[in-house]
Amino acid sequence: MNQNGCIFLENGIDFEANKVCDCCISHNDGRGLPLLIDNYNGEPIDWEKLFDIKQKRIEAQKEKTIYSCENCYHMFEYSFKGERKISEFHFSHCRACNAKCIYCSDDQSSGSVNYDTYNIVKDLIDKGYYKPGGEATMQGGEPTLMQNFDELVHLLTSNGTMIRVHTSAIKYSKTVEEALAKNMGTIVVSLDSGSKETYKKIKNVDAFDIVCKNIQNYAEASKNYPYNVRIKYIIIPGVNDNVDEIDKFFDLLKKLNIKDIALDIEVQYARKYNNKDVSEHIFLLSDYFLAQAKKFNITCTIYSFISYVLKNRTVKESKLMNFKPLFKLQLKKLENKNKNIKYER
Repeated sequence: MNQNGCIFLENGIDFEANKVCDCCISHNDGRGLPLLIDNYNGEPIDWEKLFDIKQKRIEAQKEKTIYSCENCYHMFEYSFKGERKISEFHFSHCRACNAKCIYCSDDQSSGSVNYDTYNIVKDLIDKGYYKPGGEATMQGGEPTLMQNFDELVHLLTSNGTMIRVHTSAIKYSKTVEEALAKNMGTIVVSLDSGSKETYKKIKNVDAFDIVCKNIQNYAEASKNYPYNVRIKYIIIPGVNDNVDEIDKFFDLLKKLNIKDIALDIEVQYARKYNNKDVSEHIFLLSDYFLAQAKKFNITCTIYSFISYVLKNRTVKESKLMNFKPLFKLQLKKLENKNKNIKYER
């Protein structure tokens, strides 16, 4: 019988900087992150006790959505199986990073948080609480800086878990390369630029050339599974929000043989505007970005806020309706603001 819930409540575990949760999803004014263990720093886990907490939460969820999960977009009619197993992993605890992105919301003072999760996962597997066939998402900070990162990747993939690594690609991992070659992993690299100068402005590190080389090597390893390497472009107003940088980005993707990308917008800017007064400039750039993706035959995923505003534009009245004279007027206004918008459609 289906109940109100999701796979993470039953089979998920999320390692945060100072706690362990069912999942890594935060939403609705601080809700989310259903807590399993507080004040955690890599200590051994009593798995029976952890699954007891999970079971109590599941039973409560069957009656009424628990506070942490209210309005979560992952909640749906889910068939709980009564398993005391973990198949879905999130590693969000490493706050060390080798870049200093201008849009990063992480507290840089927490960069020392980096406890070892390899022995914890090995203990889970050794004691029979592991279920193969799931996915492990590794993010941070920079996950390749995690203690025993390569050992953890090998442990998971060799036991049947797909890995998904959100990485700066500044540090290269042969173990990730091997996972990509075996179709046991995917990576996401937020490059956000097509030029060395813009990359340095955004990342505050001079690593563009090495990152491009590493992306190319990952893409080569994944040549039989090209959609397992995704490159992201986060629009940052005043920095990379122009056609020239987007053109350079797509020219670079062609050289690197990239087939899968994502578009997003810097989160602080996204929070500043609602769907009624988001800048027309962002709409135009989104249209142009998607047109370029189509031109280069690259699959493009639209992330969260961009997806929301684009959907809103199609169902509500907008200054950017397909009315050519008005559209050209908007282009002229943007060009007058030196936004470098020069294209027709």
